[in-house]
Amino acid sequence: ADARMAAAYAKFDEMVHIRTPNDRTLVVKLENPTAYFLEMCAFITYVPVHADSVDAQTSVNVDTGMLMQDPYWIRPIDSATDDKPALVTNGPYKLQRRRFKRDLLMVANEHFWARKLPDGDPRKPRNDSILEIIVPDANAQRMMYERGEIDWIPNMPTTGGIAADLYELKQKGLRDDVHTVPSAGTYYYMFNTQEKLVDGSPNPVTDPRVRRALSLAIDRQKIVETITRLGQPVARTFVPKGSLVGYDAPVEAGPEYDIEQARKLLADAGYPNGEGLTGVSILYNTGSGHELIAQQIAYNWEQQLNIGVSLYGQEVKVFGERLKKQDFVVARSGWFGDYLDPTTFLDKFYSTNGNNDGRYNSEKFDGLMNQAAAELDPQKRMALLREAETTMLQDAAISPIYQYVTIHLFDPKRVKNMHLNPWNFRRLELVEVNRD
Repeated sequence: ADARMAAAYAKFDEMVHIRTPNDRTLVVKLENPTAYFLEMCAFITYVPVHADSVDAQTSVNVDTGMLMQDPYWIRPIDSATDDKPALVTNGPYKLQRRRFKRDLLMVANEHFWARKLPDGDPRKPRNDSILEIIVPDANAQRMMYERGEIDWIPNMPTTGGIAADLYELKQKGLRDDVHTVPSAGTYYYMFNTQEKLVDGSPNPVTDPRVRRALSLAIDRQKIVETITRLGQPVARTFVPKGSLVGYDAPVEAGPEYDIEQARKLLADAGYPNGEGLTGVSILYNTGSGHELIAQQIAYNWEQQLNIGVSLYGQEVKVFGERLKKQDFVVARSGWFGDYLDPTTFLDKFYSTNGNNDGRYNSEKFDGLMNQAAAELDPQKRMALLREAETTMLQDAAISPIYQYVTIHLFDPKRVKNMHLNPWNFRRLELVEVNRD
């Protein structure tokens, strides 16, 4: 086992260019220019962990040489023992208690640098603990909030009508504790762009003119006003407009609601008045309100374009399996960005990307993305990414529907320093609750 570990470490040193010349310096050598590298470093995947804690609970499988890790090395303080110590953190909190599916209690970390700052410094933490209560049911969440048992519901479930009812009260000026924030995420319909479907039959949406016609025939405004009812911004691009400083999403390239243009495109593709266009279907996962949106879109296509549409609702596991096998014609989808750069969205459409379930394949798009990856000038790079998204939208690889919103419930007179934003980046230690 020791020899295998030594060989593994030697291979790591050969292939991975990460060095620590001293205790306070990390050196990373990149294979290619990566303009968003610092944003990646701030992404949760790259958060440092306490090496000694991890190493102490890591062993080697003598048969395979694989590293095996105790999944409970993140023990809270109240369940730690001499041989199983508590999780070591360097942030503003320590994990005091964790009860599965019940709650999680974080208490102040007395070693956190900002706690030593003088009173009045804006960086100094404003609270000493945070109790997160696990309440899956939206009705129960709201009742606990109304009774004053919780201060903040950070992400209200948007299905089931509760959030929509609260949003309506907010619009009428009856509640000032309902907060809606456009999210860095897009709800969209995805097209299978391959020539053949999985059963070998012709794909009815392989022609980009057909895909664009279908996209133009979706009444997005009606969807957000009568179905979702949460004030979601209608989407015409994949990268949400206004979500990234320095990136101008190509709204002009995205679809509007234009029935006449949709009919013209269908006729140009050889389907005048929809004649001969068969086999169009929509795949969606059940149980999250997607049924009503699918029904509305199918109605648009049937009434406005004179084409038949089949609807297939599947439970989420089967739905995911069908996406990965390209066993669909049109499928509902959604995507949230992870880090502050357009590539967190656009990389999905590389022809070789594993998340490219519609198998969109464009040499022009790939080429523009590759040029952007090598471009060091920030403005030129953003222009290349914008052209890449324009290409993908003109090819109608997807049909954007709306930009997601997040619904928060808290009293702004009591709960301060939330700083709501599209990415849900939160400095919880700066949140202040006035209980007077």
